[in-house]
Amino acid sequence: MKTIIVTGANSGLGLWTTKYLLDRDYRVIMACRNLEKAQQAIAEFPEFPRNKTFAIEQLDLGDFQSIKDFVVQLSASEDLYGIVCNAGTTSNSSIRYTKNGIEETFGVNHLGHFLLTNLLLEQYPIERIVIISSALHDPKIRSPFANAVFRAIDELACPPTNTNTNLAQQAQEFYATSKLCNILFAYELDRRLKNKGLNHKISVNAFNPGFMPLTNLGRDNTSQENRLRFLLNFIGKLFGFATSAQESAKYVVRLIDAIDSSGKYYDKQQPIQSSVDSYDLQKAIELWEGSERLTNSHFLHVR
Repeated sequence: MKTIIVTGANSGLGLWTTKYLLDRDYRVIMACRNLEKAQQAIAEFPEFPRNKTFAIEQLDLGDFQSIKDFVVQLSASEDLYGIVCNAGTTSNSSIRYTKNGIEETFGVNHLGHFLLTNLLLEQYPIERIVIISSALHDPKIRSPFANAVFRAIDELACPPTNTNTNLAQQAQEFYATSKLCNILFAYELDRRLKNKGLNHKISVNAFNPGFMPLTNLGRDNTSQENRLRFLLNFIGKLFGFATSAQESAKYVVRLIDAIDSSGKYYDKQQPIQSSVDSYDLQKAIELWEGSERLTNSHFLHVR
């Protein structure tokens, strides 16, 4: 039975993706930071197919040791077919850091997935990799939120104090930038895997899940912020620009189950152009080499 790892599988897009993968008879490893919340999410999700084959495993993408432990505990005989790099976080109230001293949004959304994916590729003949990004990475969408700003890797990991903006704007920039990094990572991973000369084909794609106001991204949302999310969801549904995790998860599963193209950025079921910055080869190489240095992971290092 083919196995798929889904990070952040205890809520929203990750939970629905897990449900649809199980419906298609994949085995799913639900990789979650909080096992209790994952078990509770399943208990409160009537559509969850409990008669299918799944496992809940602890994974903290903000902790390099947790990522290594997660990979080590996997069975060597695991028929690991794919990974959905879905877990993500953002913050509005403070700048937080991972256990490794990395700004949390960059550390979890990009760096943790970078290390996890490289460690898994070293050991398993994975064929499908889906990296969840966001349209917010592209300034052309004219979002009311702050734009992505690609910086030197050390500044992404430990951003300097910015007295010209507030914490909410900084958080928006960190999140949008992490989503740009997701696409830069996907494209560069695709290039390096093709150059590696593996004896099996690997499909690597980035995916925009759309505007989903009700997802559980912020761990410290106030009641006022949560009310705003429900209002944005209502307005978005009314005018047709909001979607749901339930709907978007179907397209994620399609990338695992039915798409063999690689190095693309998908919006729903169509590959589209991502931002100008996302095609910048120098940025991609800088991000990759910096991520290798920070994580000490060199499986696809180019000498």
